[in-house]
Amino acid sequence: MTAAWGQITLKAWIGCLNNDANLFTCSTQPNMKSFISLDHNSGAPKYQQVMQSVINAIDNKQLKIGDKIPSVNEVSDSTGIAKKTVVQAFDQLKQAGIISAVKYKGFFVASSNTHSKHHVFVLFNSLTAYKEEIYEGIKNGLGGKGVVDIYFHHNNVDVFNNLVEQHAGKYTEYIIMPINDKGITDAMRKLPQDKVYILDLGYQDWGLQYPSVCQYFEEDIYQVLQQGLQRIQRQYTRLVLVQGPNFYNLKQIERGFRRFCKEFGLEASVIANARNRQPVKGELYVLVNDQDLVQLVKKISTLSLKLGKDIGIISYNDIPIKEIVANGITTISTDFGRMGADVIHMILKKKKTQLKNPCRLVERASF
Repeated sequence: MTAAWGQITLKAWIGCLNNDANLFTCSTQPNMKSFISLDHNSGAPKYQQVMQSVINAIDNKQLKIGDKIPSVNEVSDSTGIAKKTVVQAFDQLKQAGIISAVKYKGFFVASSNTHSKHHVFVLFNSLTAYKEEIYEGIKNGLGGKGVVDIYFHHNNVDVFNNLVEQHAGKYTEYIIMPINDKGITDAMRKLPQDKVYILDLGYQDWGLQYPSVCQYFEEDIYQVLQQGLQRIQRQYTRLVLVQGPNFYNLKQIERGFRRFCKEFGLEASVIANARNRQPVKGELYVLVNDQDLVQLVKKISTLSLKLGKDIGIISYNDIPIKEIVANGITTISTDFGRMGADVIHMILKKKKTQLKNPCRLVERASF
């Protein structure tokens, strides 16, 4: 279920400024709006929710530099939050330079620069070499404006749900690599919906609902194979897609692969793995998983076939080792560093859009 956000009216302080005395006076007029939002169903600490409410009010221009905010007692009395919790929130805001305290007068907005302390939750599916590139893009893009915590769900729905539910409301933004399973829906809805960004996978399921930077797998494989069309037609008689273990976008990859082969009259096969596959001269293999790459390269070497001439290989995701293996493995790869940088740019600039991360064919000796 979607968490219900309750607007807590600060009866003790919502009012107007007495211009003569320059003192803040209280009002309970119904047309005055509260900026304190508390989600009582969230696992987020209350002090963080108070902090985020102040930050949101500044970002939304409800508060500007010099405006007075309610006192600790006023927030505590109006919301039921313990005074020490409110003090904790205000102390954090003061440390960040967002508010300041004036003796005998209260707390005032000191800065509109609320982006100095982003605390970003990043949920990857697994730890791989290209995830490190994404992380570097995120970290470098964020610079000194915040910190990043990384978690891994390993394509396990229970792990995904537990991680999301445990951390809902505790971070300023959530960058998610989703799982292709409807079982994550409830957990996703428990996150603050305006703080979620989808990364890399699942643009059809989630990337159109939230801001996203994703690969468009069906389109990518079609366009990349088209780049090598002349060589494929000249050198290979059959294309073989090796899917490997379950992967979010296998269906999209297969659709793009089959569409390419059908349009250009090429013989095609789709197999689950290369474990029992006997390579035959004239075949071009497109490999989604690196385990199949290792197995296939070993088999080709034992059969005295020449990679890149008798047999072709195109592997997903470019990593440094593929520049060296078998004199160089051709790859279909997106720009992972750019992906990380783009999602952080979107966060910092408060953009809500869907970006297609560019994909390219990196040609080496195996093709």
